[in-house]
Amino acid sequence: MLNRKAEYRLGFTILEVVLTLSMAVVLMSLVGATLQFYATNMNVRDMDIRRVQLASSVMQMIADDLRATIYTEEFDSTVLESFLTGAVGQAVAGAVDPALSETLGLDAIDPSTLSGGESMLADPAASETLDLMSSTLTLKRPGIIGNQFEMQFDISRLPRLEQWQQTIGESPVEVADIPSDMKTVTYYVQPVGAVGGVSDPLQGFLPQQSDTAGAVPGGLVRRELDRAANKWAVESGGIAGLLATGDLVATEVIAIEFAYFDGTIWQMFWNSDDLQSLPVAIQVKITIGDPAAIQSGDVTTEAAMQPGVASARSFTQIIQIPAGRVVPLNTTTGVM
Repeated sequence: MLNRKAEYRLGFTILEVVLTLSMAVVLMSLVGATLQFYATNMNVRDMDIRRVQLASSVMQMIADDLRATIYTEEFDSTVLESFLTGAVGQAVAGAVDPALSETLGLDAIDPSTLSGGESMLADPAASETLDLMSSTLTLKRPGIIGNQFEMQFDISRLPRLEQWQQTIGESPVEVADIPSDMKTVTYYVQPVGAVGGVSDPLQGFLPQQSDTAGAVPGGLVRRELDRAANKWAVESGGIAGLLATGDLVATEVIAIEFAYFDGTIWQMFWNSDDLQSLPVAIQVKITIGDPAAIQSGDVTTEAAMQPGVASARSFTQIIQIPAGRVVPLNTTTGVM
């Protein structure tokens, strides 16, 4: 009897082998699922951290530029008008020799014409839908002009030492910049595959057989040019050169929106020449999507902005303008 029991214990039964293999498969599956979940979770967290850091850097860059915005006040003729219409002005005008007054042209001055009169404002409805990148609209005085998706403003900043070294752009259509203390800065989002757009300097390191090697990438564009050079390019028909000039600072940004606070309401369009001031604050909203899906063209920009698609995420910041002041209600344009 003992020998027979020993013979039966020399091996495993088929049932034991099947159960052992099944348990091994289940255990390996659980280990693989755990590792995959950990890798996916860490990838998502890493992407979120990268987006937060990118959004913080972009917002800080825009805030630094906006806080350096300058505005030149329009000449106020009310003091001169009150002086000429007052008793002292009449006495001074009467004391002047008539022949000398006629020679200087003082007799032709009408004090009522010194006031501003009716403002020659542009059509607000047309201004809100104006494409600043392809239009020839420029500011007469340094200030801010922008709509919901594009913004252009003038800043005062001393040129850095490296900016005195004149460099020639890689593209012959780029507008040449010159060192100056007054620059015009423009922010907008370039769509993927834009014709004659700003190229990505990192694109030259991609393999030639890559699908994205020859396509113009999209993203947030920042253009900084001398104010006189920028105005000359716009007025002389150099829009194509302006569109090819600038820096592609973030290819992950798929949308940017601006809103301008005049002290009472939020507006979708701002023109400092018409409103005669800078906004009190500007709200900046950027949307960052999945860079791989956007650049490959699998997901469009409009689809990426939808919740749950391409993991799009939006960041908003309100930037206060030090030189801004409250605008009277009778000069407002568009309401947010």
